[in-house]
Amino acid sequence: MSNTDFDIRKGSGGGFTASIAEEIFDGADGYAKGPERDLLGALLFDGIQAFVSYALAETATQKAKYAEAFNWVMDRESEEQFSFNGVCEALGVSSEFLRFGLANATTSLLQEVGKSRRNF
Repeated sequence: MSNTDFDIRKGSGGGFTASIAEEIFDGADGYAKGPERDLLGALLFDGIQAFVSYALAETATQKAKYAEAFNWVMDRESEEQFSFNGVCEALGVSSEFLRFGLANATTSLLQEVGKSRRNF
């Protein structure tokens, strides 16, 4: 394949002129398209699964995985492509709404586990 196979906009001299962001995101909507959408969906699914699955972590390894997922989800400042905010934006999902739902789900899970451990 030549460099022009990947060319979105042919400028003077041809070649690769589009950034990765222009390839991944549709300029009109800002949403991911094609296989990139599948990749970002899988990334979001994996992050959510780790966030919920390791909320009740007991081992050091599980706690480290939860901390990584927690930090990724709760980072409100990062706007990088593979940050939680960037992935949600690319998929057309409200990052704040999803973040709020995940926090509520894990809080409910922790409360239920706490109730089930009572002996009275």
